[in-house]
Amino acid sequence: MSEEKEEFQRLSDQYVYLESLLKALDEQERLIMTYLQETEGALSALKSVGGDFLAALGAGIYVQSRVSGEKIFVSLGQSVFAERPKEEAISYLERRREDLQKSVQATELRGRQTIGALQSMEPRLKELANKLGLARWFLKE
Repeated sequence: MSEEKEEFQRLSDQYVYLESLLKALDEQERLIMTYLQETEGALSALKSVGGDFLAALGAGIYVQSRVSGEKIFVSLGQSVFAERPKEEAISYLERRREDLQKSVQATELRGRQTIGALQSMEPRLKELANKLGLARWFLKE
């Protein structure tokens, strides 16, 4: 295999990998944004809850409920809960929101870097594809 074909193969493999990475990063960002919105909603609800309120059970079913005392149950994962004071639960949600916001920023940065890497590879890939007569299969113009 010629040196140019080997380079084209290597670069096209990297390009395909980076495209799949970019799609995965987009999906990861959407998922983090969903968690962030859920966290912000819970934080807002927790700050405003007092007296009677409607609690969603799912499938469009709600029950009237009331906060008894100032203790809140915080999920620790796998159906394990810890009883915490309301202010501690609010602090937990605020930390979680900050962590999620940092994750969004990191994911966005990695996405921009990936796009930059893809764009920097395109001219050489196009040049090699034209030289090797592969332009009609590779280039999406």
